[in-house]
Amino acid sequence: MSFNDILTLMNMKEEKSFVRNRALACRDALDEYSAAAKSAQICQSVEELVAEAIGPWDARREVGGRDPGSGAQSSSLSSLPARPPLLALYAAMRSEVNLERLAQAAWARGWDVCFPCMVRDEPDAPARMVFHRVPRERVGEAREAFLAHPLRCLACGELERAGFPLVQPEELDVVCVPLVAFDEAGNRLGYGGGNYDRLLTRLRPDALVVGIAFEEQRVAAVPCEPHDQPLPHIVSA
Repeated sequence: MSFNDILTLMNMKEEKSFVRNRALACRDALDEYSAAAKSAQICQSVEELVAEAIGPWDARREVGGRDPGSGAQSSSLSSLPARPPLLALYAAMRSEVNLERLAQAAWARGWDVCFPCMVRDEPDAPARMVFHRVPRERVGEAREAFLAHPLRCLACGELERAGFPLVQPEELDVVCVPLVAFDEAGNRLGYGGGNYDRLLTRLRPDALVVGIAFEEQRVAAVPCEPHDQPLPHIVSA
């Protein structure tokens, strides 16, 4: 029985679970060397994509914040003010694409970087995903505080008190979304918690959203519901 034949016998929830489990198994099967090499390639490709999108900011930085003029590179983020662009990355867990090289490249270029963390407003409140800015010189502290434990749920405000500023969704210029599965049309499947679904609805219209996955996570078709929107950019290797 083919992949598509199996899907036709399932409801939407069963379809998503089947595709998710299959894609995760393929991702987990990658050997350490291949995963590292592919991660490095993905980081390079995303860095180039972001650099192209924020070209006007780099040009403004070179001329001391002034408008570089008509020769500036066109960009989906051309409305950026003369400030460092802010990238939302993630700390890889389990066998996810590792974006550490991208974070280092971003800091080297003078870009700002933030990472997600799960928090609760009250002890019995549902967890929600927020982002905190992490400067290069404090990445070791951030790793101990929350990056090394992506699923650990902290009290709301705990990281701000530790000196990692909270970032609002509308401040984000670039968002890298970890994918579980994706297809040729740009449809994506996550872990099922809806954290990035909620985030994407709160971004500025000009924010650059990039799905991140290994090529082994590509599937013939991601089960989609009417409200699901494909990603404009998916980078894989």
